[in-house]
Amino acid sequence: MHTAARQMHLSQPAASKMLRDLEAYFGFQIFERQPRAMVPTELGTQVVRHATILLNDTDRLVEDIQFMHEGGYGRLIIGAIPAAAPEILPAAIAALKRRRPRLAISIDEQSSDRLLQALEYKQLDLVIGRLTHVSQHNLFDFEPLLEEPLRVVARRDHPLAGATEVGLAELSRWPWILHPLSSPMRRVFEEALAEAGIASPADTIETTSTQTTLQLLLSSDMLAVLPRSVLKRPLASGQYVTLPLIIGKPLDYYGIITRKHQPLSAATAELVSELRQQVRMAAPV
Repeated sequence: MHTAARQMHLSQPAASKMLRDLEAYFGFQIFERQPRAMVPTELGTQVVRHATILLNDTDRLVEDIQFMHEGGYGRLIIGAIPAAAPEILPAAIAALKRRRPRLAISIDEQSSDRLLQALEYKQLDLVIGRLTHVSQHNLFDFEPLLEEPLRVVARRDHPLAGATEVGLAELSRWPWILHPLSSPMRRVFEEALAEAGIASPADTIETTSTQTTLQLLLSSDMLAVLPRSVLKRPLASGQYVTLPLIIGKPLDYYGIITRKHQPLSAATAELVSELRQQVRMAAPV
């Protein structure tokens, strides 16, 4: 309470009274008072969630107005999974920038679970990714774009390079670079191991960064599982090879994810149109 009061430029008794008034208005306790902490109650957690969304929305309004007042042409903040970043998204952004050269664009590349949380809290305008839980259909609209077969990749002089046949049991003994357990890609990998009755690899590094993964592959005997589209350019460089094994079923389609029942800005709508066009033009890899 002392910290909150200081940030609001109020005395602590005044801030405490405001909280009591809010709790009286809602008819329930928002925070449980503990000796050294204020912990949201179950209902209070929902109040905090909606308050955070409102604050982020207000901050974005102020930021956009200030940006345009200073001569800018708006801002677009995009969340994208690595599979969408190599070709489809950059091509769509380039086409959009040709029409809106002064539009400021930011890209946040992470796993779908993290991006969807940021989208829910209005920190992003849209996400190119995957829904990670069936309940998210209540929060977001999803338009599928492409599905992604997963390949096992290694450096070109890896001991397994050139093998005509490899199995999951053999691969599980090697060190791996993997996405976090919460990601759809990791889930496909773990499900494939479970169906084959094989334990998860014990020697792993977790990262969502494609660039970090590729650099680690070059300097070690580690293996990685990556989407097909991410591998097009690395394979063309001759530094990497894919092993003769596809992990599990293809990842579910990734697509355009936006907040449900909320209109898109003009720039966001144009980007969506460009993404659709890029998918129509995309040739199989």
